Amino acid sequence: MSSLNLSEDHFDYICDQLKTHLSGIGLEHYPFKIGWYNQMVSPKFRLPFDDNCIAFVIISTPDMFELAFIPYLRNYWLDNKSCSDPIDECMKYHFNLLKEKLSAFSVEVIHDFELFMPNRRPRVLVQTAAHVSGAAFYYKPDFISDSTDISHKLLGVCIHPLFGGWFAIRGVIVFKSLNNVSLKARQPIDVIPGIDSKKRLLLNFNYHWKDWSYRDVIPVLKKYSDLQIKYFSLKPCERKEFINYLIHLKN
Repeated sequence: MSSLNLSEDHFDYICDQLKTHLSGIGLEHYPFKIGWYNQMVSPKFRLPFDDNCIAFVIISTPDMFELAFIPYLRNYWLDNKSCSDPIDECMKYHFNLLKEKLSAFSVEVIHDFELFMPNRRPRVLVQTAAHVSGAAFYYKPDFISDSTDISHKLLGVCIHPLFGGWFAIRGVIVFKSLNNVSLKARQPIDVIPGIDSKKRLLLNFNYHWKDWSYRDVIPVLKKYSDLQIKYFSLKPCERKEFINYLIHLKN
């Protein structure tokens, strides 16, 4: 397939394929142009693709755990001796399925956990990608800078308009040959009214993240299940026994 001048029909086809695969496993996709992302980040974080290339940021909704992760454990994690994170391996599996299915479009997958070595710099700033795609609003630490000198030490956080903080950004899929589509920018929804509420969100996320309260900054459509909360509350080194429980848990 030619690497140039792919039509709107190709874009629609890709969107349909993504929806068909992802919606059944609790994942969602949001398109954006590489140029939109590159304009928002410093040169060292820019993605090395044409500004007009179409990419999709992939997020996991609260349903991912039961629809994708537990089935993955049961089918592929038995006797697995890997030291890798099981959630990461689950996402690799599903992203690779999509990459194979859509390989004609010259696909590159960038996971949220991928780092450049040895400086351990992220390959992609997924929160910025989520923001420019319209998937979720990225609240940066500069909301606090007018009242304290600690903003440079804080991490920003994305909030989804339906799921609040009860979601995760799993990575970006770049279609390098899809660069001739007239995609309109979709602005993320700022769901946190007022500077004080934004400051409170950032402080809760940075200093009280263990109590999960920042996730409920807005009323949400759905939260993580008790099983999912239990899993993520455990330290990675403590999850092996719980994984075995999930594998043998009856539906």
